[in-house]
Amino acid sequence: MKRDAASLTCAQIAAIVLILVILPVMKLFHFLLHLLFGGIFIYAGALKAMDPGVFVMDVRSFDLLPDPYAAWLAMGLPWLEIFTGFTVITGLFRQGGLLVLNISLLIFLAAIGISWYRGIDIQCGCFGGSGDAKSNYITLILRDLALLALGGYLQIVAIGTALSRRRPAQG
Repeated sequence: MKRDAASLTCAQIAAIVLILVILPVMKLFHFLLHLLFGGIFIYAGALKAMDPGVFVMDVRSFDLLPDPYAAWLAMGLPWLEIFTGFTVITGLFRQGGLLVLNISLLIFLAAIGISWYRGIDIQCGCFGGSGDAKSNYITLILRDLALLALGGYLQIVAIGTALSRRRPAQG
């Protein structure tokens, strides 16, 4: 069986589909994930920054830091979340922004877990404004674990992308 020059093999067709369809869809998907993850922290930080007095009270409700450290944390954390959220979305210092946010999530999880263990009714303040409802620790932990899973995935993708760009050309 003789092939003419215009016929394509299955591997060539698969490569074309990969380049023209799958890779752009994956790039869009990853952009949307970065937008979601960074946007969540920009939103949360902005809500806290708009009412810093309430957020100071929320941080104090954890009873983990004495003053003035609790107040300093409450004043700085919203701006850190806003800044790192923008780094995740824009790609400028993305790996650093992801690392800071992922470490922050681990710290948040530890603070929530310690407060739950100690029986303290915290006012999370994660998305601004204290509520009067009792803390739902399971919901808080599951939310932060979901965010950490997303952040961890994005961190792995960012590291893989950086490593693939640093590889010397073969041949």
